Amino acid sequence: MKFLFICSHQIQNLIPLFVELEKKKDLDFKVLYWEKLDAFHFDHEFNSKINFNVNRFEGYRSHCLSKRKENSNSIFSFFNKFYVTLKLLIYLFKERQNYETVLIYGYYFPHIISSIFLKLLKKKIIIRSISYNLGNKNFAKKILRNIYYRFSNIFIDEFWSVCKLNTDFFKTFGVNQKKIYLVESSQLNKNFVFINENDFMNQREKIISQNKILPKQKIILFAGKLIKKKRPLLLLEAFIESKISNEWLLLISGDGYYRDKVLDIIDRNKKKNILFVGFQNIREILTLYSLSDIIVLPSDYGETHGNVLLEATQFNCALVASDRVGLYPELINNNLGLVFDAEKKSELIKKLEHLTNDKNLLNKLKKNSLEYSKKIQPEYIANKIFKLLNKNEI
Repeated sequence: MKFLFICSHQIQNLIPLFVELEKKKDLDFKVLYWEKLDAFHFDHEFNSKINFNVNRFEGYRSHCLSKRKENSNSIFSFFNKFYVTLKLLIYLFKERQNYETVLIYGYYFPHIISSIFLKLLKKKIIIRSISYNLGNKNFAKKILRNIYYRFSNIFIDEFWSVCKLNTDFFKTFGVNQKKIYLVESSQLNKNFVFINENDFMNQREKIISQNKILPKQKIILFAGKLIKKKRPLLLLEAFIESKISNEWLLLISGDGYYRDKVLDIIDRNKKKNILFVGFQNIREILTLYSLSDIIVLPSDYGETHGNVLLEATQFNCALVASDRVGLYPELINNNLGLVFDAEKKSELIKKLEHLTNDKNLLNKLKKNSLEYSKKIQPEYIANKIFKLLNKNEI
């Protein structure tokens, strides 16, 4: 089976999955990227230059249509997408003998135009898109979305869903349930990032020492971009207004346009049990998960799946999320954590108070979370993908 995976740029949580797919003996696997994004690049949502400190190209075959990008935002500019479309079509025509099945990652118009072209080449097309129907959209936008997605879906053979809300999205725009397959989003796991257990423990001791985090400190963690849709300010306000015991520490990790507001709130309230640690690379953030008991994602509309929640499950963490996070039905159905009404800060406060006061509930959710993480390991998802790709040949 010759399998081509088309992706806009190097996305860190996909890399371990690519490495596992490369290991499949009967799979001729390759990733085609629009752009080669610098390891050290400017991210407009983090509002700073960042480096996730992950080897993004080792262990699998790939090709980049462009040589180099220093700014993640420039990848998705309107004019760059036209340029990418042209390069994609040229590449797909030249390499048409070297692939049979193509997966496009996202409903970007270069991918949809490419899917039409691929149909002419009689190739099988799969789409992987973390899209949902969450959000307030005006009538005109709803009509345009309906036309765009329904037209796009005509040229796609299979739809690989990451979760329930993603499946609902596909069905809303006319996809037959029989064409939808659940392929969960794999996580960036500890074994991929760290050389061995000693490497991990050394990083853990370093984080504790640098931030004066007591090994027995109970930690609630926010990890991500400090921007409007992630709502770090809502979590800060909820924590300050709550009656959570002082034995709990709220740890804020990330960077973005709300950085100064986060620091201002912490400074004004003089709370000793709130700590801001700034942007953390992948090694550091996985270590923070391992030190934490609860991970909170209080997002508003615009949030996609909730990868931080997935990454944290492998470290025995309970989860708290708003009902505007794509993964929230999985939290409920698998009993991984608590979900609150995004419109009600009071409900977030109650959920946090409940979870920090009920040790039995906390331990139950943590145990379930760890068990769930086995279903989103890169090796597990790679095996699932391999079976799906070969189902018509068995």
